[in-house]
Amino acid sequence: MSKDAYIHKLLPGSPGGPLLFVFHGTGADENQLLSLGRDLAPQATIISPRGDVSEQGAARFFRRTGEGVYDMDDLARATDKMAGFVKAHVEAAHVGAAKPSIVLGLGYSNGANVLASVVFAAPALFDAAVLMHPLIPFEPEVK
Repeated sequence: MSKDAYIHKLLPGSPGGPLLFVFHGTGADENQLLSLGRDLAPQATIISPRGDVSEQGAARFFRRTGEGVYDMDDLARATDKMAGFVKAHVEAAHVGAAKPSIVLGLGYSNGANVLASVVFAAPALFDAAVLMHPLIPFEPEVK
């Protein structure tokens, strides 16, 4: 998967500092959590992808079929795509002398949902994750 699989923002941090991925909520974009990420981890390089699904003009990371009802096939697609995006950025960050000290994820609402799904599918990608207001209406298969 490519580092450019999603429209995203990247805010450079200190060499050897944390690598922080932030995932916005429904209707927001890649700018929503940048300042919160910087406040929480001032030395971090912050990567913020924009959801690639539009629900009546509102950006999301995966489709749903109703309020609180996920399109599970699309969640699987989004999980695989996001895991590849994160992995590509982590691998790129490990090139050179100043590797990230830790890889973190922070998600709000729909962003927390896709982050949780990625963590369940590929737990080694993140050292820690913060899920703010997630909804996980399925029994996750943790790998």
